[in-house]
Parts: sequence; C-alpha cells; structure tokens
Amino acid sequence: MKTTLLIIVLVASLVSGGNSLAVSRGSGGEEILQPTPPSDLLLILSEFADKKNLEILLQKLTDPDPFVRVEAVQALGEIQKEQSLVSACNCLQDDNLYVRAYAAEALGKIGQVDISFTLSRLLPALDDPSPYVRAMMVAALGELQDERAVDSVRECLHDEDESVRKMAAWALNKIENSQ
Repeated sequence: MKTTLLIIVLVASLVSGGNSLAVSRGSGGEEILQPTPPSDLLLILSEFADKKNLEILLQKLTDPDPFVRVEAVQALGEIQKEQSLVSACNCLQDDNLYVRAYAAEALGKIGQVDISFTLSRLLPALDDPSPYVRAMMVAALGELQDERAVDSVRECLHDEDESVRKMAAWALNKIENSQ
C-alpha cells in the first residue's frame, strides 16, 4: 500500500511538474532556468525501487517535458541497479542539456555498478557543447575515482570554460587522492 501511494504521488509530481524549476543569475546577470535538486519524495521512492517503480521511472525518461526527464534521471541516480545505470548512460544523448547534466550526476552516484561501462559512455561525451554538462561529467568522473579517467580529465584542464577547468582540477585531486 505504501509503495502504491508513493508511485501515485511520484507520477502526480512528475506530471504536474511541481517545484522542479529554479531561476538563478548567470555571470552577466541574465536569468537562467535550472531544475532543482531531487525532491525528498524521489529519494524516498528510490528506497522502494522494485521492478514496477523502476519501470515507471524508465517511462518518464521519454516524457516530452525535459524537466520530467530530469527528475526521472535524478531518481535513477539513487537506484543502484544495472538497468538504472544503462538508462542514465542513454540520457547522456538527450537533446536537453539539463537531462544530460543530471544524467552525468546520476552516473557519479551509480557508475560503480559497472565502472567500465560507465567510463565507456562518459569519456566520449566530454566533448558536449554545453560547458555546464561538461563540468557535470567531469564531476561524475571525479566521484567515480577511477584512474582510467585521469588523462581525459587532465585534458579538461585546458577547456575554454573556467567552470570546467575548475571541476577538472577538483576531479583530478579526488581521483589521485583515492589511489
């Protein structure tokens, strides 16, 4: 009963959009619309990640609303299952930059399920056109702390975007200190 209630609330939350957006200011003072971190509901739901719940989240990954897809991929980042990992990796190819960015964040959390597969998908995606996405991918590589990513992360120290360069320095430090 509790699981069914959580599913209903999650679906309603994802369909209605809830408080999934936040406005922040860019360096030039422009407004930037960004998704907010996952709600407590998504974190609670992830604890009940049985097959039916996982199927619902996977269906939400194809929703036309990119912010529904963002919330779904964030929830997948809390579920340590191979299907979650594969689906999050597939979201690295999404048309929406926030879906790609939060897919990278999810992979930083669940990538250890199959580290070789995760690296095979994250490393080639480091050439994403969005600096925000590239920074999130570098952060995910830092969280994974796998020395096979060092050369690729080191290349990001020369990225045109300062936030990517700073994230690369952080990730290198985290990887090198984990060895």
